[in-house]
Parts: sequence; C-alpha cells; structure tokens
Amino acid sequence: MSNATILKVEALTVDFLSDDEPIRAVDDVSFHVSRGETLVILGESGSGKSVSTSTVMD
Repeated sequence: MSNATILKVEALTVDFLSDDEPIRAVDDVSFHVSRGETLVILGESGSGKSVSTSTVMD
C-alpha cells in the first residue's frame, strides 16, 4: 500500500467580516494526511477547529 498524501492543506487562513473589519479565525494552518494515517484536530473552545475543518470540506 502506498503512503501517498490524500489531503494536503497549506497556509489555511480564514477571516470573517464583523462591522466591516476582518476578524482572523484561522491563521496559517498547514498539515498533510497520508493514506493509512488518522488526523486529530485538538484545541480549546474557540481555537478554530470547526472553522478549519468546515473550510477544508467545502
């Protein structure tokens, strides 16, 4: 079985507009997942886990 990369994210940054000013929700996140690996996204509440995964899945 190949260890080919099946997901690669580089420099993911997500901003939301609030009162016409950008608010940075995710800043410069990078990772890759190879076949057979498991990825865990771990962090405190409000750290951007859901925003990161939702953005990648879109």
